Amino acid sequence: MEYDIRQDIKNLEDEILRKEDRIIEFLGLNYNEGIKRLLSQLESDLKYLSILANGAPIEKNEDRKIMDFLRTHYNYLQKQSVSAIH
Repeated sequence: MEYDIRQDIKNLEDEILRKEDRIIEFLGLNYNEGIKRLLSQLESDLKYLSILANGAPIEKNEDRKIMDFLRTHYNYLQKQSVSAIH
């Protein structure tokens, strides 16, 4: 079976979205410890996605979509991290 980096990237993007949804849930519950844990995991997932995308043999338009995804979700991470501190 051939290694499919595109599927790994898609799975990681889906996992990032799930974690962001859980962060929103935890914000409503004021579960700060869970928020901090998820923010740390989210940061790790975004870094890993960046590494995968940079080494992947993918077309330019796919790469652009992934870079847009990363930029959007790094911004989300930054905003939530600031909110979690206060």
